Amino acid sequence: MRTMELPSIQVNHADRLFACRQKIEEAVHEIIFSEGLMEFSAAEIAMAVADIADDYILTIAKQKSATH
Repeated sequence: MRTMELPSIQVNHADRLFACRQKIEEAVHEIIFSEGLMEFSAAEIAMAVADIADDYILTIAKQKSATH
């Protein structure tokens, strides 16, 4: 996969999440299809990555609610 150069994105720009996804998608695919994790299916690894991300989002939400 070839990495695409992206223009600088303003902090509040509506496409910031999309730009972030473009930047990390290749790395996530490398994790999901890693030969070092062959004892797990690609679907299991993808679900684990999603679960880790979900846990992180919940942690951020708790931190933000505690400071408001």
